[in-house]
Amino acid sequence: MALATTQGKEFALKALGERRDRNKTRERIDNTALLAGREMHFDCLGCGDDLIVPENYLRRPNLCVECQALKTLGWLDQ
Repeated sequence: MALATTQGKEFALKALGERRDRNKTRERIDNTALLAGREMHFDCLGCGDDLIVPENYLRRPNLCVECQALKTLGWLDQ
């Protein structure tokens, strides 16, 4: 896997830090205020990004795609 290099890891973790900083000031969406049938919003446990899932989701997502990839590589502890 090309991403699994020392430089790749440093770059990916730097990008993760930037996403965390950017998402600290992101406006959060209150799911209780949404109308029935609307998509649900959750926060990524890795970077705080907005995860949008259909109302009829079966399992609440914990990580966004980028953070899940870092976890798979063993670079993110969650």
